[in-house]
Amino acid sequence: MPPKKRDPERLTGPVAEPLQSPEQAAHFARGIDLFHQQHYWHAHEAWECAWKRMGNGPEDDAEFVLRGLIQLCAALHAHNQGRETAARANLDKAIEKLARYPGGFWGVDIPALAQRMATSAPGDLAGMALP
Repeated sequence: MPPKKRDPERLTGPVAEPLQSPEQAAHFARGIDLFHQQHYWHAHEAWECAWKRMGNGPEDDAEFVLRGLIQLCAALHAHNQGRETAARANLDKAIEKLARYPGGFWGVDIPALAQRMATSAPGDLAGMALP
């Protein structure tokens, strides 16, 4: 069963980078590889597998970061299909989540990514490497 979805605006206190299980690490790494190959739908699926393994305790409050990365993939996938309205909507949801996370998440510089996303259209992000 997937973890409860947290609203990053309602979280109190700092949100820590969660520990990874070996399964999560494998899924996340696979998602990074697929993202860099521009296989956005498959990266989305790999990251969703990592997200579904998160728990409901405060140690997993950063689950919204994975949801933001998943929505970034959905945005880029929609862009590649020519569905610009869906691409923009998903990108905006991803920015909303990722802009609230203060640091690195499993090797990805989330603030740098959120900054780039906030100043770009979906088409400008296609083919980028994750920071």
